[in-house]
Amino acid sequence: MGRSDLIVMTKAKITKRNTGISPERLAELRRATLIASTGSSLLISGSKVTNEEVEQIMNAVSRPSEQK
Repeated sequence: MGRSDLIVMTKAKITKRNTGISPERLAELRRATLIASTGSSLLISGSKVTNEEVEQIMNAVSRPSEQK
């Protein structure tokens, strides 16, 4: 069993445990975590990008058809 197999199994177990959290709320939490994590990583690397700017960038990337 390789590392990727363990990751898939772990994700499956976590998903089964989250039955009390709605899929919408789980998506919100994942997005907030991604924004905060990205902002923190950029800050560590010396960038001056704020979490709000990270969110704006993510919104632009996730909806490219609306950018005209």
